[in-house]
Amino acid sequence: MATAPTNADFDQALDNLEDGIRRLKIEYEIFFSGGSKKIPYDLRWRVESMIKRYGDLGKMSFAHRFRYNTLVAKFHSYSELWRRNLKNKEEGKLSYAASVFPDTETSGDGKANGDRLICQLVCKDPESEDEKVQNLFKSLVEAKRECGENPENLQFDSFKRFLLDKTAKLKSQFKCDSVCYVISVESGKVRLVAKGNN
Repeated sequence: MATAPTNADFDQALDNLEDGIRRLKIEYEIFFSGGSKKIPYDLRWRVESMIKRYGDLGKMSFAHRFRYNTLVAKFHSYSELWRRNLKNKEEGKLSYAASVFPDTETSGDGKANGDRLICQLVCKDPESEDEKVQNLFKSLVEAKRECGENPENLQFDSFKRFLLDKTAKLKSQFKCDSVCYVISVESGKVRLVAKGNN
């Protein structure tokens, strides 16, 4: 006779689902930034299978069911964003030489819901790409302000110097000709991630 799932089992299952969604989000970001030519269909299938399997589990507590529903809503929100970006990519509307992709997921009060991609932009030489650097800087400041962080200590000149140093370092380290910068909000905190872009 099968043993009924325990609270620890539900915790582990939901941790696995959350980790799968987070990894899938990263894989899609790499794909859309041009770092991979392959859409992560295998990982997406595994995440969708977990969603279906865990949704069929009975006797979840209210807290577990709430967390499950929140994760599923996040996955569907990301899926819609990926669908739009893929459609734009197929129509040639995405340019990875200089692009900003806002995530328009908002609630009724205009504030963004949950984890989301704010923008991503590819730089080859920040010194000669002032408009791109300014767009990235403005997106970072606005994201910090929206999340309740104080952006007043951010200065454009020092931000540009940071990009110059980081771009040169990553281009040398990964032997790539450009760097993709991604601004996102995760767990209410603004993150700026840089990765080599071949």
